[in-house]
Amino acid sequence: MHKFMLAALSAVTFTTSSAFAACDTISSATIKLSACVEEAAWLAQPPGGNGQEFLYFSPDQRVAFTVITEKEPLTPTDFRSAVLINGRGANGGQDPQVVSERVENVQDKPWNVIEYIVGGPGEELQFQNFYYSQPGFGAVQVVFWSIPEDATIAAYQAGRVMSSLSYGN
Repeated sequence: MHKFMLAALSAVTFTTSSAFAACDTISSATIKLSACVEEAAWLAQPPGGNGQEFLYFSPDQRVAFTVITEKEPLTPTDFRSAVLINGRGANGGQDPQVVSERVENVQDKPWNVIEYIVGGPGEELQFQNFYYSQPGFGAVQVVFWSIPEDATIAAYQAGRVMSSLSYGN
């Protein structure tokens, strides 16, 4: 079984970049991928293992995101299944409520996106899981989450992070 779990993490490399004001560039130790993380928008947290390389929370803790990587690629069908299996695990064994699915062009690469909700009434979290995999590249998830009422804020922040991705670092 692949190690794509929402509570996973590993190594972090920071350098300065001028793509955004006060930006740290994070670079994966597993795959050739980097991104700009705006210092004012995100607070780094310690990674947790199982492929999770980076974990960030917004200063007000309304939005969080993680980057999970793996050297081995997955087919889109297997990747989607793994995402939903992990969602089920985070949802007490019940299937997550899928809100939407789409493909987005992220720096000229087709990323799948699945949005889903886990948790009971009053304890819901909405996940926006961006995932991409190719032979020779590996596999990556960039997962954003918030309460459903803050999903628009999470989507805005996701757009900023995803638009800063760079392949081949």
